[in-house]
Amino acid sequence: MFKSGKKVEDSYTCTLSPQLQEKATKELNEDPKTRLLEVKNLRTRLEKVPGLQLRTDVQFLLRFLRARKFDQERTFQLVKNYYDIRLQFPDIFSDLKPTRVRHVFDDGVFEVLKHRDKDGCRIVIFRPDNWNPDHYSQMDVLKANYLLFTKILEDEDTQVSGVRLIGNLATYSLKQAVQFTPSQGKFFISTIQDVLPMRLKKFDIVHEPGFFDVVFAIMKSFLKPKFLERTALNGDKFDNLHASIEPGFLPTDLGGKLKPHSCKEFVESLLASDAQFEEDNKFGFVKMNVNSGTSVSKSGDADMQGLGGTFKKLDI
Repeated sequence: MFKSGKKVEDSYTCTLSPQLQEKATKELNEDPKTRLLEVKNLRTRLEKVPGLQLRTDVQFLLRFLRARKFDQERTFQLVKNYYDIRLQFPDIFSDLKPTRVRHVFDDGVFEVLKHRDKDGCRIVIFRPDNWNPDHYSQMDVLKANYLLFTKILEDEDTQVSGVRLIGNLATYSLKQAVQFTPSQGKFFISTIQDVLPMRLKKFDIVHEPGFFDVVFAIMKSFLKPKFLERTALNGDKFDNLHASIEPGFLPTDLGGKLKPHSCKEFVESLLASDAQFEEDNKFGFVKMNVNSGTSVSKSGDADMQGLGGTFKKLDI
């Protein structure tokens, strides 16, 4: 499904509208004339990283360049982070595919709205209060979160315009909150900031309970200043949401007009994409035999040559 050869540029056709191409140029330093050359340069450098079996298709590498505004050095590190974290957390990424966490989506923990906000951001609603810790662990929620964002970022419009995350904590309980450990908080924030090729433009939190200060303190300790500035605690007010999102496009629990969980198309397409994720799981770092340089397994140590060392093993 994913081409691994070097002659893959001919398979790429840009799907951006003229308006979004102009936005990509202004905001992301993307030049249509040199776009494929930038991809080629990134690919050439990544292919020299010891032990890395890399997806080399344009569609894949381009999303990382856009996420780092075509800065080659920062993009190079982001791609390494993307594969490094898989090596560091085999309990999360081993055979990771949507149907293995279908129950999380069936419970309505995540919803992807059909319409975007006024800046073109894809809108994702996170309802952690729909998660029952007696039925499955927080680990499954983290897996579902990673899969959903990975799928969203295949879309070129979203790569350019970004994502808006809304956390609705209307009935979020202390029983659920105590399951959110610092290590899990770090994993959640790190994947958004330093692993996935995503432009998180806004993180709105609504209906936060009184004890949420403790949870938010954990989150803030991992948030970079830029992302902290984009995070807003709205309480029971929807003014900020409605200023940039047409209420007719929002569910009623966010002051809109749609029935909650009425936008099912995206989740359905995600759950139908197991084969795609199975193919993607074949790529990543492999353990190298130091003497011979031959690959011996799909697992390895954090200090092996070629890893950025960004992520230390956490007790999740």
